[in-house]
Amino acid sequence: MFRPALTVWPCVIALLGTVACRKSADRINQEIRNITSAEGPPAYLEGVRWKLVRQIYEDRQYRPLWVGIRPVPERTKELIANLCDAEREGLRPADYRLSELRRTLERLQPSLDKQRPEAFAVLDLELTRRFLDYGADLLAGRLDPKAVASEWYIRAPRSSIEGTLRGAVQAEEFQGIVAPLRPQLPGYADLVKALAGYREILEHGGWPRVPGRSSLRRSARGARVAVLRRRLRITGDLTGWAGNKPVDNRAVAKAVARFQSRHGIPSNGIVGAATLAALNVPVQVRIRQIQLNLERYRWLPAEFGPRYIYVNIPDYRLSAYDVGKPVLNMRVVVGDEYKNATPVFADLMTFVVFRPYWYVPQRILVREILPRIRKKRSYLARNHFEVVDAKYESRVLNPRRINWSRVDLTKVRMRQRGGSPTNPLGLVKFMFPNQFAIYLHDTPTRKSFSRPQRTLSHGCVWVEKPVELADYVLAGQGDWNEKKIRQAMLTAHSASAGGRVDGHSVTLEQPLPVYIVYFTAFVRDGIVNFRHDPYGKDRETIARLGKLRPTDPRLCEELQKLVGG
Repeated sequence: MFRPALTVWPCVIALLGTVACRKSADRINQEIRNITSAEGPPAYLEGVRWKLVRQIYEDRQYRPLWVGIRPVPERTKELIANLCDAEREGLRPADYRLSELRRTLERLQPSLDKQRPEAFAVLDLELTRRFLDYGADLLAGRLDPKAVASEWYIRAPRSSIEGTLRGAVQAEEFQGIVAPLRPQLPGYADLVKALAGYREILEHGGWPRVPGRSSLRRSARGARVAVLRRRLRITGDLTGWAGNKPVDNRAVAKAVARFQSRHGIPSNGIVGAATLAALNVPVQVRIRQIQLNLERYRWLPAEFGPRYIYVNIPDYRLSAYDVGKPVLNMRVVVGDEYKNATPVFADLMTFVVFRPYWYVPQRILVREILPRIRKKRSYLARNHFEVVDAKYESRVLNPRRINWSRVDLTKVRMRQRGGSPTNPLGLVKFMFPNQFAIYLHDTPTRKSFSRPQRTLSHGCVWVEKPVELADYVLAGQGDWNEKKIRQAMLTAHSASAGGRVDGHSVTLEQPLPVYIVYFTAFVRDGIVNFRHDPYGKDRETIARLGKLRPTDPRLCEELQKLVGG
């Protein structure tokens, strides 16, 4: 149970002291009311969310949150402990001015010992200010993604910070206060645990650098292999080895393959250039990478819902979720990292199109298609292109009547018929209308999915398993099943037209959320994974996060003693 007080300043415990204690508590409440009734905060609360502070204490009838007349509440101790160990979740203890808090406690100590209500009120407000800073960082991150992460368009929970914090402090226990502030999305808690594991590795000296530049084959032996074994053992990729006991080469190759898999490298068990580079990334860099991706979790909505599609750009992977669990996984191709990067955003999928037309983007029409038409008019028919009126797309034009050397591209559009072997949209596309004209679609370029780095598209996301994805999207809708989906992909029909048409749309009865995200460190099936940063976003944002330094444990011990912990 919540007991609002501090042990170093006890009230009379005896029965005769009950009235005095109650009067003391009333005086603290009155002091808090006097302070928070002012239009602006006092100097020691400069920069605080003053309106929020006033609302919080008004909700509580000006009762203190952290101090009072009985032994120190556990949640006050836990607040101090969490501020000191904010690094556990990738935050910076220095942001909460713990040294300044210690000085405040030391300055107030004489007045607290004399049971002066104004000192208790000041201390409670000081602690509330630090909780609000810490809570806001947990809830929405230290940084605003709009200011530091280019091409990040997912709406962050920053707009609801104050309302969420105001509601959270109503809980009696500290864990009940902070629980709704932490991201509840799958993977966040696991990544916090992974951070603790890598911090422990750092405390024990990190891992050795595997020397040399040449590849290490499965049959390799010698000093380099000994270092490799030690390196893999430290991160848990190689198990069952102790001291100088030899390890079968197959076990080492298996460990290398495991390491490669969780770093997005083809798992062949051979230490090539890419694997050697990943092995030699210092543990400090991996820790920073985890901290950054914990911050990215805080930039996302509080929850995604029971059914949704999740695309992680650096992982080149799509997962479809049902009742919060992945039910479908596949490889994807994303945008070219230079001019056509796929943006980070979220929207609702509302319809599916079988045998979609591909409307040629203007830049591709000018740079690639027009020169080929001018060279050989048969190019259009041979590649199943149609020319349509730019204003009335249902009006198909005769390309022979167009002067292609002086064509006005504002009056015509070009599209490739659905089902064409070279149509880049393949046989189905999944539409969630958005400002970027980005969507998921099939592709005739199947070999692309075997590449380890799949940044090849003009921004859209190519999916490896279009039939399975359509089956997931249309599940429970009418009589749609895998057989009907395959038929629609081969020959789409329209009941109204009564015949074969391309671009046959199916509206979803329930719009489906789609999240396109960017995580270079994550946990899957209990295993921490790291990925190459294809768009170079990590370095930019890590620099803005600043250096994370551990708190001096002596400072935290002193703070706990000062509050009676």
